[in-house]
Amino acid sequence: MDSLLTYAQENGSATSGSSGIWYIIMAVGLWKMFEKAGEQGWIGFVPFYNQYKLCEKVMNNPWYWLRLFVVIVPIVGWFMYFYFAYQMGKATAKAYGQPETWAWGYTFLAPVFYCITGFSNQYSYFGPYGEGDRRTGEARQAKTVDFDVVRQEPVVEKAAEKAEPAAAKKESEVEFDFNQDITE
Repeated sequence: MDSLLTYAQENGSATSGSSGIWYIIMAVGLWKMFEKAGEQGWIGFVPFYNQYKLCEKVMNNPWYWLRLFVVIVPIVGWFMYFYFAYQMGKATAKAYGQPETWAWGYTFLAPVFYCITGFSNQYSYFGPYGEGDRRTGEARQAKTVDFDVVRQEPVVEKAAEKAEPAAAKKESEVEFDFNQDITE
């Protein structure tokens, strides 16, 4: 037991440092996102309150974030946590005019995607679930890359005649000599 406590004391500072940096990156991204949504940016740095305000802005349900505490339930709680985090990510993507696939980024790399959304001039706040997004479907798609798979019919070409060795040529075939004089 003593060796476990010693290990935790020796290695705890490295993990808390990286967690602190991760949190600061998330808070800076949220700062810019809240400013786009008409809120004060400092809210991004206040733990729990930032999630409350984020859920209020993107889902119109400020208490939704409490569902993330389902993580304390063994095994099933982790699956439910990722489901609820994905739903929050999907609502955030819609609220900021992004494609729904960005929900995966908000679920697994939230601080990075918060910074992209907050600092990019390409994304604007449209309200909960993107209700205020009056862009046409084409304008919405202009911000995304759409790969269409088009099936093309194969081109059937005539089979190329196979070259036969000189010994196997038939007697009836004519051989051409390209070095002959054609002035006759």
